[in-house]
Amino acid sequence: MKIGVFGDSHVPDRADKIPNEIRKELYACDFIVCTGDLTGEEVVEFVKKLGKPHKIVRGNMDHLDLPKMEGVDIEGKRIVITHSDEVSPRGDKDQLSAIAKRYGADILIYGHTHEQDAWQRNGITFVNPGSATRSADGKPHCAVIGIENNSVSVKKI
Repeated sequence: MKIGVFGDSHVPDRADKIPNEIRKELYACDFIVCTGDLTGEEVVEFVKKLGKPHKIVRGNMDHLDLPKMEGVDIEGKRIVITHSDEVSPRGDKDQLSAIAKRYGADILIYGHTHEQDAWQRNGITFVNPGSATRSADGKPHCAVIGIENNSVSVKKI
């Protein structure tokens, strides 16, 4: 199972569309996760047109009717998705760990920082795909989570 993860696209506010290199990665995945800060319906429509099961959460820059947090079970793993704008300072690992524990996550997917990151703590995998249009390093990023034989891998793109 390949889970394509992206977020912080800010389309159309800061970019016209999801870059082609990100689109290509997402097309090859079985399930799609968006961590929020879409800022427009264009990204929701893009995800729907992929024709794959998906979860999208609302970020602090979104005025869309989306949940703040989502959960899904895939291949025996509990995945929790949040934009994480309630975490201060941004990306605080102790607070993210507390959220994961509170919701029983095996994998916590979060955004908001625009910095790509993947790490583990107490058997939980944490993934931030960075920004699909404007990450901290100026490049577009996403991530692909692989789940196979109860094992989790993360590919940062």
